[in-house]
Amino acid sequence: MRDDSSTKGGGPNNKPPRRFYGWTIIAVVSLVSFAGGVETNPILGVFQEPITHEFGWTRAMFTLPMALGTFAGGLAAIFMGPIMDRYGGRWVMTVAVIIMGAIFIAMGMMHSLWQYFILQFLGRTLVASTFFLIVGVIIPKWFIAKRGRAIGIASLGQRLGHAAYPVIIGWVLIISGWRAASIALGISVWVVALLPSALLLRRRPEDIGQHPDGRTPDLRSTGAPGSAPPPAEEVSFSRKQALRTPAFYFLLGALATQSFVATGINFHWYSYFTGNGVSTSATVASLAIAPLMGMPATILTGFVVEKVAPQFVLASAYLLTASSIVVLLFVHSTPMAILFGVMYGTAAGIQITNNQVIWADFFGRHSIGAIRGLISPVQMFTNALGPFAAALWFDQTGGYRGIFSIGIALLIGAAALSASARKPVLKAAPSTTTKSHQD
Repeated sequence: MRDDSSTKGGGPNNKPPRRFYGWTIIAVVSLVSFAGGVETNPILGVFQEPITHEFGWTRAMFTLPMALGTFAGGLAAIFMGPIMDRYGGRWVMTVAVIIMGAIFIAMGMMHSLWQYFILQFLGRTLVASTFFLIVGVIIPKWFIAKRGRAIGIASLGQRLGHAAYPVIIGWVLIISGWRAASIALGISVWVVALLPSALLLRRRPEDIGQHPDGRTPDLRSTGAPGSAPPPAEEVSFSRKQALRTPAFYFLLGALATQSFVATGINFHWYSYFTGNGVSTSATVASLAIAPLMGMPATILTGFVVEKVAPQFVLASAYLLTASSIVVLLFVHSTPMAILFGVMYGTAAGIQITNNQVIWADFFGRHSIGAIRGLISPVQMFTNALGPFAAALWFDQTGGYRGIFSIGIALLIGAAALSASARKPVLKAAPSTTTKSHQD
């Protein structure tokens, strides 16, 4: 069933609503991304110590179902991406929200390894195949000229989730324990995202008689006065056409490398800091300040990549992340913990927006879900491998410094790959494009 039902006051054959519905889509996607943050590495990492302590599991055992589920979600995204292209995200995300909330409520009641394994395998499969796709698949269909800022704003939901959830978990852990914290997270997913996703998500502006960026058919802008209207459409690559371009593989290599490094740090952040003698409050503060610093970076980057080639902005973010890991190696006090959070969070904010913008800018909006679905298995494999590799390293060596040091070299390589990418040209397509970055 397509998400092309008309909103109040507009439909495919009716007079479209005056207000551009894309801004509502941004708000809904942001809320859903916030809710999906419960199944991301910084939040799951907070549960690692109390759960492994209660059950006597190793850290590798704790991370294994997440690793397998993440990779399975990447494979599932091969099919989910085209489904979201064709039918939209309304019912896909509604079902995903219902299941995600139930997973965390059930996790608060588990009593054995096999129960935990099934729940976290399902949770990571679900988040990797749906929640991780929505910003990069849904928003580009609604915005072209203003795509950068739109994605930057929509990405704030995930940043807010990363800032709020560690604080909530830490507070509930102290008062009632990890089981109550898990149940609270599950309920919060339903409260925040269920009704918005079920009632307000739509597939694309054409389904309700509108056009990308809120422009009229004669290209007059409904946005800021005085802005020069770009052409109404951009060149879009099919999945097969994208696979024939060098840029696809440069960007995929950079993204996969960054994912391996970042997820290992994100998941073990809490355990690494507290193991280095940093207080629990300072560790939670570092976890919270990183996404808070990332918020302005996320929005600012959205405006920057509308003017500057995104591959160079992305390369700069990777180098900033590498610099922050140098600080990470020497974290033994509150000031250093905060400094790392500031640097790492700023770099992550830049990457979050850029990683969503660059694929749509390079390959267009019509098959973006299918293209992102191709990327996902590789990205989710390294996403899964990062926390598991760090856990194995810790189990074998008793620390994380070695694996984090390797991450510095890998990020420098990712920066080189990103900077080497050039926006592809589809020779057989019309010559007009919405915008092009000067490379």
